Parts: sequence; C-alpha cells; structure tokens
Amino acid sequence: MIIAAGDSFIYGSELADCHSDYSKRTFTALLADNDEYVCTAWPGNANNAIARMAMSACEQHKDKSKGVIVSWTFPTRYEFKFVYDTKQRTGNWYSINPWTIKENVRDIEQEFVTKNQAILDTQLESIRRAKETGVMDFAKTFFTHVGSSEYWEIYSSLKEIVFLQNYLQLNNIPYLFTCADMDILNNHTITHADYTIKGLLNQIDMSKWFTFDNKGFYRWARDNKYKMGTTHPLEEAHQAAAQLMKDRYNELVKKHLE
Repeated sequence: MIIAAGDSFIYGSELADCHSDYSKRTFTALLADNDEYVCTAWPGNANNAIARMAMSACEQHKDKSKGVIVSWTFPTRYEFKFVYDTKQRTGNWYSINPWTIKENVRDIEQEFVTKNQAILDTQLESIRRAKETGVMDFAKTFFTHVGSSEYWEIYSSLKEIVFLQNYLQLNNIPYLFTCADMDILNNHTITHADYTIKGLLNQIDMSKWFTFDNKGFYRWARDNKYKMGTTHPLEEAHQAAAQLMKDRYNELVKKHLE
C-alpha cells in the first residue's frame, strides 16, 4: 500500500479525473502504479493537517505493508480543530490561510495563472462560509498577531516535518518527502537560524527528500512552462514529475516493500 499526503497538488485539483474524489493522475498516484493507493491529501491542507492525516492513515492500516509519500505545502497555512463545524468539507478540522481573510475578488483573481469563474466562485463560497461561522474573524486575529510572522510559519512547519519523520522511522515505514515550494526550507528564518530552528533543522534527514531542482513541484512546473490550470500544474507536469522521481522513489520506498 502507498499512502500519499499533501494538499491540492496531491489531491489532484483541476486534473481531468478529479471530480468527487482524488485524482489517479497525480505524480504520487503514478509512482504507486498498480499498488493499493490511499490518498489522504486535501485541497488547502496545512502542514500540520498533512502530518496528522498521514499518521492517521498509517495507524488505520497498521496491518499492511506500506510506504508513504508526502508533499509538504506552503508554510502560510495552519490547521485548527474548531469547537464547532466550520461548514467546510473538513468539518471541525480546518486549515486557514491568507485567502481565508480575502474579501476582494481582485485579490484572489490576481493569484490565478488561468482565469476560471467556477473555481473563483468556489473560493468565494468558502470565504463566505468562513465569514458566516466566525472562522474569518479568528483567522484575521490569528494572522494579525501570530500567523503572518515568517518565524512562526517556518517553526510550525519544521515541527510537523520532524514529527512525521520520527513517527515513520520509529515504525519502520519507508517514505519519501517532497514539497510544493522550497520556500519552506529556503528563507530568512533558516538562513539566520537561532538555536530553536537549528535544533529542528538538524533532525531532518534530507537524504529522504526529492526537491525538484531545489524549487518544489509547483515552482518547478511553472519554470518549465508546463500547462497550468488556475493555480495547479496539469497532467503533463505530473507525468514528468513521476518520471523524474521514479529512481528516488524506488530507492527509498519501493525496494523496501518488495
């Protein structure tokens, strides 16, 4: 069994077969090939959501031989378990991000590579629900006082990486880490790391990573001019990514399962 964890890039948002369920055309699904494939990814997932969902899936399938592929996301996202139903698809667990507090349509549209009214409407509906339930008010306060700090973004993300890495190693589960964008490891906070950040960085086993030329999947796909949807690389980029990652995946995950 291959368990994939990540955000919308791993869920397969905007890929042709992604409708009511995750896509089988993402690079993680293509790497899994004919193996049993479990995708825990969800659009908008924060890094703490990714780690939580990956570990939960491993616990759920304790009796199976399994490998894990994780694509870490942008560090500007944070998951919380609210005391009420957020009216989003994820219920009480919900990941907020800077888009959660955007109310101006132009602020959202300028992030789109290709305009798509249906996707814009979906995002606006999500924002409407956040406003209705009080999530937006919480997010505004959080980003004002804590969440907009690069240090907190990076510290929070590094903790989740170390947390999941140590869980996988402790349970002898082979894994491969990658990311949507390498800003998670290339930033001022890490360049000028204090002892807190260094303590986390020194625990990360970078030999188990694939970084897409130190760019991350999203930036790599854009720089190589693969066709894009509104904000997601499409099938061709995923196919090329799977080919690029294949040897590393076989080395770190596949051979251990065989």
